[in-house]
Amino acid sequence: MVRSAIGYRAAARAIEIVAPLLPGGSGCSANGGQLWLLRLGLYELLRPKEQAEDWVWMIDHTIQTGDGKCFAVVGVRWSAWQEKREAALAADPASSFALAHEDLSVFAIEHMASSTGEAVHQQLERLVAETGITPCCILSDQGADVRGAGERFRQSGDRATVLVYDIAHAVANALKRQLNKNPQWEAFLADANRCKTAIRQTPYAFLMPPELKNKARWMNLDALIGWSCRVREFLHDPRAALSRAQAPADLETLEQKMGWLRRHEESIARWSAMMEAAAITLKYVRNQGYHEGAHRELSSLLTAFREGPAEAMVTEVLEFVRVQCERCGTRRLPGSTEVLESLIGKGKQLMGRNRNGYTKTVLAMATATTKITTDTIRAALDQVKVKDLRQWVRKKLGISLQSQRQRALPTLACGTKLG
Repeated sequence: MVRSAIGYRAAARAIEIVAPLLPGGSGCSANGGQLWLLRLGLYELLRPKEQAEDWVWMIDHTIQTGDGKCFAVVGVRWSAWQEKREAALAADPASSFALAHEDLSVFAIEHMASSTGEAVHQQLERLVAETGITPCCILSDQGADVRGAGERFRQSGDRATVLVYDIAHAVANALKRQLNKNPQWEAFLADANRCKTAIRQTPYAFLMPPELKNKARWMNLDALIGWSCRVREFLHDPRAALSRAQAPADLETLEQKMGWLRRHEESIARWSAMMEAAAITLKYVRNQGYHEGAHRELSSLLTAFREGPAEAMVTEVLEFVRVQCERCGTRRLPGSTEVLESLIGKGKQLMGRNRNGYTKTVLAMATATTKITTDTIRAALDQVKVKDLRQWVRKKLGISLQSQRQRALPTLACGTKLG
């Protein structure tokens, strides 16, 4: 239940309701359920990984309230990735292939007070020493710390490890270079924000533009551009659409609120072309990875965009893909860390609105990758006890912000409770 996005307390209450139908007839507490899940996560983190030479490691950081970052390393066997990719595309050649959380093995979840290239490199070397596994490939975004660590790791020792970078971040960087500080783009965003305020409390609130995320905003432009295209079409003949939406057909007011989009029609058409080229690129690399012929095949798919508004972005992305493919040599390697980004997001969801720094709930990321079977649960709860969980927390995370707050600012008996 919790892994399906139901909170610990809600899950415990639901089990309490159906407890009379269960063996033993009793439920569990929310805290008890949380400990079970985190013991399962610690078991996944600590279990011995299969010894093989085709592990692909994906590395990234997640940020929480408090100092430092949390460094995550997950892995997938190249042979498993290739087999699953081929099976998925054989079943549906038009699909967009993606790994699932349960396809991953968690190698590390480490709180790092200082996230430098050297510090991350030391973590990677420690993992090799502890697991006896040297990855055939390290896949990451182009953050300075993970990029520097990957280069150090590749160059140290006699290693054949290939270092490649995520395509989604590369496409986002190319879009950023085209749109960041662009006067037309900034004017469009300003108009969109004013529109959101103007129609929020009106019958036309259903036309509000989507929020543009502050974090990783260049990876989430498609929603805003897609909204712009749909509303432009809507404005060409709004009366029928308003009737379907059961909204008042006050065309004069509607034009006052939404007519600003007409000023940006030419720009929206340019940006739509860029989004279309970006989507083609992302789908190709998700499905085919980086390989010897990838640059040529992707260039053919993007022929229509080699001239026109998307030209500069497409040129940059193709050059990026060419470099990654050269690093791969004759091998085909994955080019997307989106499954790791998704896992980090799932972990944050399971952690809830945690404003108390890094706590034991960071292990929820490892829990999300576990294949839930009776044998797995039995092994996890037999091998990992609550004391092991507490020991891991003390060693890896230290004291939480909540504990620091309680120790530094003890509750005072003030008498009357406010509110």
